[in-house]
Amino acid sequence: MLRVVLRASKYGRAGLAGTRLLSSMISYEKDRAQELIASYERVKAACDAACKETNVNRDVLLLAVSKLKPASDIQILYDHGVRHFGENYVQELIEKSKLLPKDIQWHFIGGLQTNKCKDLAKVECVRYVETVDSLKKAKKLNDTRVQGAPPIHCNVQINTSHEDQKSGLSDEGEILEVIKYFLSAEAQNVELEGLLTIGSWKTSHVDDPCVDNEDFARLAQWKHKIDQALGTNLKLSMGMSADFRQAVRQGSSEIRIGTDIFGTRPAKGDAKII
Repeated sequence: MLRVVLRASKYGRAGLAGTRLLSSMISYEKDRAQELIASYERVKAACDAACKETNVNRDVLLLAVSKLKPASDIQILYDHGVRHFGENYVQELIEKSKLLPKDIQWHFIGGLQTNKCKDLAKVECVRYVETVDSLKKAKKLNDTRVQGAPPIHCNVQINTSHEDQKSGLSDEGEILEVIKYFLSAEAQNVELEGLLTIGSWKTSHVDDPCVDNEDFARLAQWKHKIDQALGTNLKLSMGMSADFRQAVRQGSSEIRIGTDIFGTRPAKGDAKII
């Protein structure tokens, strides 16, 4: 059965008016709302089609990657029914979380630095950290999670393309060490969600969506090995604008789409939250 998680709802009473919103004081322009909602619906329809073509019978989350985009863009999609948003920079996520509705489920999907784990863990509505690539970082997230907040769902990032510029683990011993920590009694404030990878540019831009992405195939192999060894049932996060069709077909439970929804991003130095 086809299901893409968090299908868009009908417009709220504020709808596209952009003057009085349901859940915050952040305003937006009607034209921008129409443009952004149309883009989101186009991407969602493409994701639905990819699931249908491959007879997917699992939930596939369409994660709207909002990095370097203003809070008003997120508010537009929030009012449209979207609740999951991905951010790449810790401070940007923190500032947006202060302005936007508290039931947004933030996903951190950027390069994770050990000294930023505490800052992330303090934000109660950070529900997912998808780029854990060391035991030290896993422990730091667990030990500094704000008291009373729900556990953080974590993905272990694996560098399946073996590119030096990419983050992620590739050593089997290190991967299993982190996985076992998440499964241990010590990890009270973090929960293992699955595995994440970013395919190489070359494998992600194959013209034929029926050709397997070899980086995604490696992540699926890691899932099989870990599930067999430890009795888990890990989810896979893989696939972006150029390669989400392969990702869905090869087992992904989450695809991360930014530019195709929000449009071209500004340079980091030019980005504004408000």
